Amino acid sequence: MRSAVSLISINEIGNDPLVRRFCRGVAALKPPRPRYDFIWDPAPVIAKLASIYAYEEVPLKRITTKLVLLLALGTGQRAQTLAAIRLSQISLGKKILIRCPDRTKTSAPGRYQPFFSFSRFLEHENLCIGQLIEHYIERTTLRPPSCDSLFISLFKPYRAVTAQTLGRWIKQGLQEAGINTETYSAHSTRHASTSQAAKKGVSSDLIKRAAGWTGESRTFANFYNRPIINPEEFSNAVLLT
Repeated sequence: MRSAVSLISINEIGNDPLVRRFCRGVAALKPPRPRYDFIWDPAPVIAKLASIYAYEEVPLKRITTKLVLLLALGTGQRAQTLAAIRLSQISLGKKILIRCPDRTKTSAPGRYQPFFSFSRFLEHENLCIGQLIEHYIERTTLRPPSCDSLFISLFKPYRAVTAQTLGRWIKQGLQEAGINTETYSAHSTRHASTSQAAKKGVSSDLIKRAAGWTGESRTFANFYNRPIINPEEFSNAVLLT
């Protein structure tokens, strides 16, 4: 609002005593808070995804859900960024490299565009993103030649899907894994993956870079780094001695 008013007024509205007092009052009445006090444990979700294997026997819909959910957890990115992945920007070799040149929510002058690198899980092929991408591409060869998007619709005409569609697929995958999707949205994968990385000892700088936050950003610490729900943690600590 301040920037909009400054276009038509010579007064600095942000320094007006009444405006400052009003904004302080609003902040006191409704201070910014993280959406979740706790976040779900990724372990059972990943276990569910790992059980979807022998891809030749799995329906394309489940393959698609697994891929988008694995990418969401493995990158910590928004559905908008995943929807921007292009086939022409994927390099499949010993490592899987994915570049996203399209503008995203975190794009800004001086910032790097999203870039993802994945190792091949030779001992855990059921969780290997590279193998899953290769199979998904083979299963979606009926796409129009002009369609360069990685993710396409499940039915004809095969077209690039939106971030909203990916969000719906992510939510379906979470629901199948037992996550309460009435409480947690598709975007909660961003909370879960970054919180799990922090729990595993990954540095906050690396987490910020992976998720697209600046080094000075307090977003991760203030809103995303949530305690992970593990209802068995206490009983396990007491009983499994």
